[in-house]
Amino acid sequence: MHITDMTIKELEAEIVKNEDKREVLFSKRNPIDRQLSNLYNKNKKLSDQIAKIKMNQKHTDWNWLLHCTHSESSMEKHRLREHKLRELNLGASGFFPEIEQTQIRIALVKNDPKSLPATMKGLKKILKYLKPAKGNYKVIDIFEHSLSAGGCFNLLINEEKESYKIHLTRYNREETLHSFNNLKETLALIQKKYYYDDADNKDN
Repeated sequence: MHITDMTIKELEAEIVKNEDKREVLFSKRNPIDRQLSNLYNKNKKLSDQIAKIKMNQKHTDWNWLLHCTHSESSMEKHRLREHKLRELNLGASGFFPEIEQTQIRIALVKNDPKSLPATMKGLKKILKYLKPAKGNYKVIDIFEHSLSAGGCFNLLINEEKESYKIHLTRYNREETLHSFNNLKETLALIQKKYYYDDADNKDN
């Protein structure tokens, strides 16, 4: 019988029957939910312990540190990642679920002679651990002064082809704004045009 052919009494009876079925399902689901929550919390503690051990190791395990998934919950690993990236004048900007890896962020300071070489040194240190996220290109987030008001800016890197691109995504439209075959020249333009801060404005 279709619901449009049912009387109010029949409709109300059907609602009661369905609610009874829901109660049965909830009674079965609640213990499973508790088990899932307990397992999640156990894994969080285990992951935190791994991070504490890694923290005291002499060499940084970048493959492990950059690995990231939706289920990752270790704040110890998150803090360690942020600390290690700051040492390289870099940062983290979300992650790529397809490759299960943290996205690296750069934030260059205009009119600061130390900003470009420090960022370049950091990138060169970490690039070998990054996986391509857009075709054959590794994707670096550009944190710039407009805070993405004009779209999202990324630095695309293919070291084998010596190809470096400044890429813009806006309203699902993608375009390459600039192309270089040299990382330093690419970073120089980012520092000049797509900078995060301006050292000359700090005293104003």
